[in-house]
Amino acid sequence: MVYALIVLSIICTDLFTKRLISDNLNIEERKEIVKNCLYIWHRKNKGFSYEHMSDRPDTVKFFSGVMCAVSAVMFIYLSCQKGMKALKFCFSLCFAGALSNFIDRVRNGSVTDFIFVKFKNAPVFNIADIFIVLGCISFWISSFRKKI
Repeated sequence: MVYALIVLSIICTDLFTKRLISDNLNIEERKEIVKNCLYIWHRKNKGFSYEHMSDRPDTVKFFSGVMCAVSAVMFIYLSCQKGMKALKFCFSLCFAGALSNFIDRVRNGSVTDFIFVKFKNAPVFNIADIFIVLGCISFWISSFRKKI
């Protein structure tokens, strides 16, 4: 139940922030938050990260949907298992981010990205992306710790 609440709260937060950006900034409009470092930049991404396959939005939507369906089955399976708290937590973060981006993609035909940190070839990303990365890093750290 706790993990379902984690997933739900991440999805709600992500979709709320995307709506806030969409309602208050025009597409491609950018606001500087921290001088020469952090920006709110309203972008629409029809592809995967770095806009890969943005010319094939139906393919991206299909594969995103398949991955969310597989992740949903895994989430339900893990929820029924005893223990494995670290794995459940990490997977909840990743699943929530992926599902939220998929919901955005289905509703709007693209994913709303809006956080930009000016650093080399950094992408514009969103809250869901942050949780996907945090979930993967947490999983990596927890799996490394168990091997030692």
